[in-house]
Amino acid sequence: MTKKFNYKPLIEYTNYEGKKYVKPEKAGDLKEDMELFRKNGQNARKVFTEIAKALEEKTDGFHLQKVSSWMNQAQIARPYLWVFLRQDGDSDTESGIALRVFKNEKTKKIGISLEVSFVERKIGENTLENQNKVLEVPINEPLYFVQFAKSKENCALDRFEGNEKNREKFLKNLENGEIRKVLVKFDVEEIERFESLDELVEEFLEGIRLLMPFYVVTQ
Repeated sequence: MTKKFNYKPLIEYTNYEGKKYVKPEKAGDLKEDMELFRKNGQNARKVFTEIAKALEEKTDGFHLQKVSSWMNQAQIARPYLWVFLRQDGDSDTESGIALRVFKNEKTKKIGISLEVSFVERKIGENTLENQNKVLEVPINEPLYFVQFAKSKENCALDRFEGNEKNREKFLKNLENGEIRKVLVKFDVEEIERFESLDELVEEFLEGIRLLMPFYVVTQ
């Protein structure tokens, strides 16, 4: 019998969204709260890393990069952990396939998305140009677009259906300088419904299969 995977630490850590972490030795009366905060963050990252490694084992030629920390540089909780998969020879400045934890705002359930994207802090001279080549590839659902406005700070996180009408629209927007970048994404909703990691990974592999033409064109 396949052992049921425990997603609970990863799911529960999303409740820390926006909360500030203070080192326990400096937290005064909140010392125990901060110790629990740290423990929960570490456990969530451990679970996410285990999920990502299970996928890495089934992907030929792709290797995991460093998993994001459970807090950012300002020591604010980062509940929506992420990690990139790259192939040998891929540059850190270019696009890869990323896994990101997300919350469905309607159902409040936790999922993990796969996307063709890049790390903003490592952006290179041709990163944006290469990333936006995803618009050269015909697209169908269940893939979808996320487009970002010209300003890095003013980004639209709305989901746009993966269809030819939207692809042509974004090509024109890009040509007119109205948008900065476009991501192509695949959602795996409600990770809890997958009894085992093997079942979850099978769903990820389907996402990677669909995303591969978009990844390839960015390289």
